[in-house]
Amino acid sequence: MPSKKRKTLVLLLYIPIIFWSQNKYTDDWDSLKNYQAPEWYEDAKLGFWVHWGVYSVPAFKGDHAAEWYGRWMYSKEGQSSRDNQGLATFKHHKKIYGNPDKFGYKDLIPFFKAEKFDANNWAELCVKGGAKFFTMMGVHHDSFCLWDTELSPWNSVDMGPKKDLVGLVEKAVRKKGLKFGVSNHSAWNYTFFQWNHINRFDAIDKGNEDLYGNPIIEKGMDTIQIKPNESRRNWLKRSRWDSVKPSERDLDRWLVRTKELAQLYTPDLYYFDWGFNIKEFETRRKEFGAFYYNLALESNNGVFGKPNVVLNYKNHHTFPKGSAIRDFERSGYDQIADMVWQTDDCVYDDHNWGYAENIPIKSTNIIVDELVDIVSKRGVLMLSFAPKADGTIPDDQKKLIFELGNWLKICGEAIYNTRPFETFGEISSNWGKKDDSGKKRFIGTKEDIRFTRSKDYKNIYATFLDWPRKKAVIKSLKDFNDKNIKSIKLIGNDTPLKWKMSKQKGLIVYLPKKPNYEMAFPLKITLHKSLRKIY
Repeated sequence: MPSKKRKTLVLLLYIPIIFWSQNKYTDDWDSLKNYQAPEWYEDAKLGFWVHWGVYSVPAFKGDHAAEWYGRWMYSKEGQSSRDNQGLATFKHHKKIYGNPDKFGYKDLIPFFKAEKFDANNWAELCVKGGAKFFTMMGVHHDSFCLWDTELSPWNSVDMGPKKDLVGLVEKAVRKKGLKFGVSNHSAWNYTFFQWNHINRFDAIDKGNEDLYGNPIIEKGMDTIQIKPNESRRNWLKRSRWDSVKPSERDLDRWLVRTKELAQLYTPDLYYFDWGFNIKEFETRRKEFGAFYYNLALESNNGVFGKPNVVLNYKNHHTFPKGSAIRDFERSGYDQIADMVWQTDDCVYDDHNWGYAENIPIKSTNIIVDELVDIVSKRGVLMLSFAPKADGTIPDDQKKLIFELGNWLKICGEAIYNTRPFETFGEISSNWGKKDDSGKKRFIGTKEDIRFTRSKDYKNIYATFLDWPRKKAVIKSLKDFNDKNIKSIKLIGNDTPLKWKMSKQKGLIVYLPKKPNYEMAFPLKITLHKSLRKIY
């Protein structure tokens, strides 16, 4: 039997191990589930970000999206989905720049100069637009890094702008008191340049592999690694391309660069696109999750369980529920969620995210209605803008920023620092209705109402997405205790409004003259006594 002294020694040696494991994240899902979203993020409700890079030079949308220029410029007849959606870009590239084997995507980099880029101006626009955080594009599918990386020569410091674009934005944003995020889409790089590899253009040059990737091609039971400098004829003899998978080099390259971007700039938010959803990335997803959360702890940004940072993921199977923040591209939950979540959307409609000439953007009214709807369900909107290659923000996008900011200056009380009410709102039959082109349109009517509340539950906000004219009727509150209503005001107007409760119709509020802010209209219902807290 061991002595008492020996037992004490073993216990003392064991305690630090337990303490360390409880205060640091490990690369397993059970550990990563010890996560709580930051309050700053749930309070913020709105962030801006950008799609900006080499693809901003050609600025050509074609039949799909401008930021996918590097993929479609290499695709030929029958090589892209959705009725040859890439073929227009291939033809455009040949006409303007020449054949892709002579002028590849890499040859666009010298024209990406960012000569008018002003990080302080971007940060100021973020403030004027009412956003509380700014997410900078770190790297898109094209794998051209916009930071001072030591891991690839294909970056904005050594080429093109000759500037650390991420670093400049990080400093400017934090100087304004905003939270800073980075956006990383590079996991999908292994298949982004698929048609470059297939057609044996400049991807065959081994010196370009850090830009174009090193994918593995699967055909049936055969696995074929792309061979640098192999002749096109020989390649076609031995391969028929069925599917593309990341090589170990692609996977390792993604992980080390992803860590480097986090370590250099300690972002408050790290956004990932869907490229790392596949099973091949799972171990590295876990490893990065632990790395990123522990980095926040080491930076004294948070504590175990509350690292005070946001890690975004898409698709429910990519991270277990509760271990990070779920993100939806141009969509979201249709009910109140039990945890804060995010919608990422763009000022452009359809599939396009990068700058393209003569492409109209959405109206500010649509963006406001979207924001109000998202917030009512416990969501956050991250809205993307599309700068030109020179770094300037187009005038129509700046106009939207100013209009959105002006609305939030007046009505932000119903948005910022709020939490959901018992129900998210009332929806009209027009909400999400398809137009003549078959697209769903989310434009609110006077029957569309969304609710939020103050965190202390002393105020309820009922926001009408269109002006109800003489009176506002809120059916959802027909069973509400009207004796607890102290006052009702229209945001932007200090005059208390007359109201009455109808058991059949609901709460009826008699409205003043229509205010001049022209978009969603919040009513502030102040209570005598705070109601129970549900979140």
